[in-house]
Amino acid sequence: MTAPRARATAPASRGDTASRELLLKAADALMTESGSANASLHAIARRAGVTAPLATYHFGSKQGLLLALVERVTGRSRGQMAALLALDVDARTRLRLHITGIVRTYARHPWLLALLNQLLRGPDEAAAARVKAEFVAPLIDTQRRIIEDGIATGQFRAVDPEQLYFIIIGACQYLFSARATIGAAMGDRPAQPAFARSFAGTVADIVMGGLNASDRDLERE
Repeated sequence: MTAPRARATAPASRGDTASRELLLKAADALMTESGSANASLHAIARRAGVTAPLATYHFGSKQGLLLALVERVTGRSRGQMAALLALDVDARTRLRLHITGIVRTYARHPWLLALLNQLLRGPDEAAAARVKAEFVAPLIDTQRRIIEDGIATGQFRAVDPEQLYFIIIGACQYLFSARATIGAAMGDRPAQPAFARSFAGTVADIVMGGLNASDRDLERE
């Protein structure tokens, strides 16, 4: 009698790894072009040059594919946040690097915020918990630690770190998630790397200027 195949537990072949990567890149490219997190599994498979059943084989479902893509992007960001906290620099320098990194991440992946919201608010509680634990909570915690250090060392005025989180994320949300909406007015400028770099610097300048601890703030303390 022939033994049953054990495809699910067998090591991935080079072809399997390559097709999985093609699907992730295709999903990223399609959603970046559309500014939406609503690409269909069939469209992603066509863009990758593979079949939809192969996408299901790798990820189980469209949601599985999108979750894998989010985890790849946020995993990279999580590593950068850990490295940022380990740097021997002051709070102002650390926060500027942090803001610049956030803006560039959302500029590179303009679908990310919409997809994070979709996963967090969706019916899959396990997926929502993973997104919270692996990206949202570390992002909020990193920023909180930087702000609290800046306040403690007299570099920043007293400010609520959670409110500042929404200010920074809000600066990214509309610009990079609504490219199609504002395209008629601005053309493709928001999609250009030079614009993203300049925008990151502008956001950092405005936030840092608002956080400056004035003499009156220091006297009050």
